[in-house]
Amino acid sequence: MAIIKKKIQPNFLNILLALYPLVYLLGNFAINLLTAIIIIFAIYIFKGKIIPSDNKNLSLALICFFSYLIIITFFSYWFAEKEVENFLNNFWKSLLYLRYLFLFFIISLMIEKGHLNLKYFYILAASLSFILGADLIVQYNLGVDLFGFEQPEHLGNRRFSGFLGDELIAGGYLFRFCFFGIFIFFIIKSFSKKFGIIFFSVTLIFFLVSIFIAGNRMPLFLFILVLLIFSLVEKKLRKIALTISLCSLICIFAIYKNFSIDKPSGPYTKVEQFAFHIGNFYNNAEEIALRSWDIISGNPEYQHEMVYDDEKKDLFLELTKDKKEFKSGHLKIFNAAFETWKKNKIFGGGLRSFRINCDFKFNVYCAPHAHNYYGEILISMGALGLALFSLIVFLSLFKFLNFYLKTENSFDFRVLLLPFFLVFFAEIFPFRSSGNFFSTFNSTIFFVYLAILTNANKISKPV
Repeated sequence: MAIIKKKIQPNFLNILLALYPLVYLLGNFAINLLTAIIIIFAIYIFKGKIIPSDNKNLSLALICFFSYLIIITFFSYWFAEKEVENFLNNFWKSLLYLRYLFLFFIISLMIEKGHLNLKYFYILAASLSFILGADLIVQYNLGVDLFGFEQPEHLGNRRFSGFLGDELIAGGYLFRFCFFGIFIFFIIKSFSKKFGIIFFSVTLIFFLVSIFIAGNRMPLFLFILVLLIFSLVEKKLRKIALTISLCSLICIFAIYKNFSIDKPSGPYTKVEQFAFHIGNFYNNAEEIALRSWDIISGNPEYQHEMVYDDEKKDLFLELTKDKKEFKSGHLKIFNAAFETWKKNKIFGGGLRSFRINCDFKFNVYCAPHAHNYYGEILISMGALGLALFSLIVFLSLFKFLNFYLKTENSFDFRVLLLPFFLVFFAEIFPFRSSGNFFSTFNSTIFFVYLAILTNANKISKPV
């Protein structure tokens, strides 16, 4: 009976972990509930001993990172002169954020003990990605998806969400989980390598088209980017990945040049709408690249020290009428992040302090978050926090790539790990807009994938 119990309990934990691709479709409450269940169940079966014995340097860096976040958020609350209640709520949230440290430890310990089986995770992630991808293609062509959901009118031809309705996360979801569908047939032993290569090519195009239809521009950019990274680290499929990624770039450029329109204010076709938004994406990226130094250097042509106040709106407009305004909303947010970080350069302002400490000024837009992981960490934890985060990323990638590139591993085993690496690389890519790093959606993916990558050398065999 004891032997059966020892086998069933880790297997049940694997099933719980495999539910993450599903709960990501259900929202933050479902994700947090699943994380809580995993932590409680793991503490029970491991009898409270959830800290792994390996990766001591990384574990220490993570403990310092989480501890520092709690400490700096507490001091921000303690010395707060405004919005004290919000700072207090953020302090409680910083304590709850420890769940991701526990989650990292639990997955690491499962791998260390030989309990982790990625089979269920692979199957569910691949299945849901295929369903969502097909759903988007059907909705794009028919206006109604497989489940009878119509395309919301206010989205027009720009973005499609399938069965997710008004939740415009289809592109981001597919990017984070579709690689399990792309690689799954390489690790199913009943299929030949030749079939796997054909399936790889077809599914790569299928998900590329699906993300294109979803209309989320950053996931599309990241998908092509990681294909190029994939071609660098994996020789076997290099030609296919390079060909598809380069052809995609050429097609996107051709659509932009041939179908671009000045303004999406009429009954334009789907291709014209896409061309407009690609052009907008390019123009934003170009302005960010050209004007970032003006933010860093404090170019007075783009700055003014007056804080916006509704009661002094006319004065504000008069004082800033000769200033040059940024066209990109993202650039205004990055400027806001930079200005807010300067208030607490070394130590930071505590968890979720951006909106509290940010002052609305000319070319400064105080969004709910900084739209960049590194900007968010700088604002919340200062240069010290960013140094800790950079150390965590460096130790993780160094260990994984050293194992992946220098160790003689089978092709089946390498593709087992590739989805985690490719998505993780995109998560830490510095030159991208993103959600809040400390959000449930982003932190869960980051620390789950981090645990698998840093312990890849102890994952003994493919699923």
